[in-house]
Amino acid sequence: MVGPVSYSLVNAKRYDAIVVGSGACGGWAAMELAQAGLRVLMLEAGGNIVPAHDFHHTFLYEMPFRGEGRPGAMRRYTGTERNYRIMLDSEENPYTTSPETHYRWSRSRCLGGRTLHWARATDRMADYEFKAASRDGYGKDWAVTYADMAPYYDRVESFIGVSGERLGLPQFPDGPFLPPMPLNCAETIFTAAAKSLGYATTHRRLAQLTRMHHNRPPCHYCGNCVNGCDVGAMFSTVSTTLPPALKTGNLEVRTDCVVAHVRMDHENRAQGVTYVERYSKKSIEVDARYVILAASTLENTRLLLLSAKGGLANSSGLLGHYMMDQVGGGGVSGILPKLKGGPARLDDGKSAGITVPNFQNIDKATQRKDFIRGYVMNATGGQTEYPQYAASLPGYGSAWKKEVKSRYVAQARVWNAGAEMLARKENFVELDPEVKDHWGIPVLKIHFTHCDNDRKLIADFQHKAEELFRRAGGEVMPGMSRGGPAGFPGGPGSPDAKAGHGRSLSGAIHEVGTARMSEDPRDGVLNSYCRTHDVPNVYVFGGNAFCSTGDKHPTLTMMALTARGCAHLLKA
Repeated sequence: MVGPVSYSLVNAKRYDAIVVGSGACGGWAAMELAQAGLRVLMLEAGGNIVPAHDFHHTFLYEMPFRGEGRPGAMRRYTGTERNYRIMLDSEENPYTTSPETHYRWSRSRCLGGRTLHWARATDRMADYEFKAASRDGYGKDWAVTYADMAPYYDRVESFIGVSGERLGLPQFPDGPFLPPMPLNCAETIFTAAAKSLGYATTHRRLAQLTRMHHNRPPCHYCGNCVNGCDVGAMFSTVSTTLPPALKTGNLEVRTDCVVAHVRMDHENRAQGVTYVERYSKKSIEVDARYVILAASTLENTRLLLLSAKGGLANSSGLLGHYMMDQVGGGGVSGILPKLKGGPARLDDGKSAGITVPNFQNIDKATQRKDFIRGYVMNATGGQTEYPQYAASLPGYGSAWKKEVKSRYVAQARVWNAGAEMLARKENFVELDPEVKDHWGIPVLKIHFTHCDNDRKLIADFQHKAEELFRRAGGEVMPGMSRGGPAGFPGGPGSPDAKAGHGRSLSGAIHEVGTARMSEDPRDGVLNSYCRTHDVPNVYVFGGNAFCSTGDKHPTLTMMALTARGCAHLLKA
């Protein structure tokens, strides 16, 4: 659909709450507040999404441009011909970087945001991550503990549905899981190899259903996760939180509304927001008792910077600082020779893998002397949609075709699921003084580099990944990048694909920080409920509050913080 869409039963002149953004946090906040009886307005900068219309199961050879996209389109959109509809137009929404910065900010502007194409990894952070500074002396502890967060982890997981198995490991806390998915042949081999090395393993914990849950069907293993789930088997705002929120009659959703700034009254309270209609460029003002920013981490910070000279809620002077993204890089891909020549299988249909939880720097017994913090490894393998390696395989004719086919089901890879990046004040975002977006709004300028500890982490991960791959009997294969084959997380077109799997470091599309939480207003922007210290009716939900990245995918923690913040708002 093209053009602004608004649907609701509210049509209020003044709202109780405005929620900016419709991703994981915005969707949860809108649902929880609407169900509590508040009149809620959700503003989404991108277009409307109708899964039955926008998501399709299409082979690349059936597409007009064979997956490459129409000429010029892929220069403007991050993604593939299958999913650029749910991505972001980078020409309309530019950003800039400092000369020393090598960082790609992957974004999505549409109803549901990145929940429509995320990797679905749903892991709880452990207490050693919330209190990492107390353990190793670096950085700052969070203003919450695992005990504070556990009830909200339970609440979110129980509602969205997370498949997994209970391990009983303190560094990888369990939740109320649905049954895990079965392992494929390659994952079974990697599991045995990891066990022989002394590593605990489990199936990746995914917000992907294995049985009926809250009227949503289980996954049918089509492998289409990164292109939008048309049946709602994986968690997204569109499938999971938006329907019950709309059912209350208390939520109004407006798409194609680009929020420009938060407006303040004369009593140091937010009065509402001003947004620009995406196509008409008409400026609109709306008011509410509470303003909730849930437009993704860096977009939230951008809005705070745009809303006051020096930044709204910035008495600490720390707004924009301590930007982080889990460290991407490293990994190994190839084949498992014992699987060569086997029968065709739907190995990538669940788009999953196994997880090796962090086993370093979690206590005194595992403390390293050469680096602090840790990482999580993933592994998978088997047949994918296409043999991406074929063009790099030497030979020709029938013998070459037979070799391509024999290796097709034997593909395998080990990748970096999450390596903790250290928080550093010199990594920050600010408003670019010259560049503006399509609507005349100043864009962000990103200053972002890695430190020696980040590099040592990835070097250690690379050593362990190669050790695991060799123990599994793997053979590194020319022509297969460390990112692995298409169809798997990290493969071409997946949410992890831009993470960078060579020797150089990059991000993992897990950007957090820039408005960290603190008990003392002098040490941060937000309190433990993600409310700004300075403005009592502005909440910021996303990764902004993070004091450290931890080694887990951040989405579940973002949502749990949102649930906790909403509970605080409702009590107020």
